[in-house]
Amino acid sequence: MKCKPVEAINIMNIPATYVPSKLLTGETELLRKHSFTRWLSPDLTQAAADFCRNLGLHPAYAESSPEHLTRYLFWRTPQGAAIEVRSGRSKEKFEEFDQVNQKRNMLMLSLHINESDIYSAVWISSDHFETAKAVLLAHGVTCAERKDA
Repeated sequence: MKCKPVEAINIMNIPATYVPSKLLTGETELLRKHSFTRWLSPDLTQAAADFCRNLGLHPAYAESSPEHLTRYLFWRTPQGAAIEVRSGRSKEKFEEFDQVNQKRNMLMLSLHINESDIYSAVWISSDHFETAKAVLLAHGVTCAERKDA
């Protein structure tokens, strides 16, 4: 009796369930409200992100509104940390970015999904994840979760 070889499973083809970040109430709520940028129109979003990046600040959390406005919670990233921010994306496009970032050993730090099913996410290099997580929690924002099926 011959055994057939078992096909390798590509984990990138297994659908994932995403648990978005939550904005907590309580002591951290006031700090978070004062730390968010104003809602930015699409023509200002890239300019604001570029300006802040030149100051050494990167988003730890991004939100997109149904009106296509975006706001960020910026922080000073540790030297050597790699960050990727994608806001205002469809689920399909978001999943493509997530797969690429997994291959790059980047962890999803935060995720916002608005009422129109528009995704905004931040990924960070795995060696700086715990530091970034502490910054988010200090601002009353939980980390996103990716649960493989």
